[in-house]
Amino acid sequence: MDKTNLDTLDNEIIRLLTENGRMPIGELAKKLKVTSPTIRNRIKDLEKNGIFKVSGLIDPSKHHEMITALVAMSIQSHGKLDKILDKINQLPNVVWAGVVAGRYDIIAEVVCVNGKEELYRFTTETILKMANVVRSETFLILKSRDNWLCLPKGAEEI
Repeated sequence: MDKTNLDTLDNEIIRLLTENGRMPIGELAKKLKVTSPTIRNRIKDLEKNGIFKVSGLIDPSKHHEMITALVAMSIQSHGKLDKILDKINQLPNVVWAGVVAGRYDIIAEVVCVNGKEELYRFTTETILKMANVVRSETFLILKSRDNWLCLPKGAEEI
């Protein structure tokens, strides 16, 4: 994937929208001393190029049943780690997955809206059905700060 060099205006737009994703275009334009159409076009380009997206996030600590965990997996990849990563990333409950250095090959952040039974099914059934997962270890997040998450795939309500 090519890295994109962002100019000062792009960086400022991203910074302001990261602080407040609902900031009106007019307010952004005023703060950055440019026109509203310029801001709209820049945001459109950032989104089109896959650099930035605005989305609603949830605070898992505000939901009594929701569990967040990191699931670390050792993979028998046979040279196909990228394909396996894509497969894991598409599983229900997975917010994101990444290849890591160290004892494990892939770590995924998993959110289970319906609590520990759902996490149990994910770790004992869902990932074990993937023949490439040799071993896994689950790290339950007991407490965190500023942990805003996208609603996980497969969750219809919280």
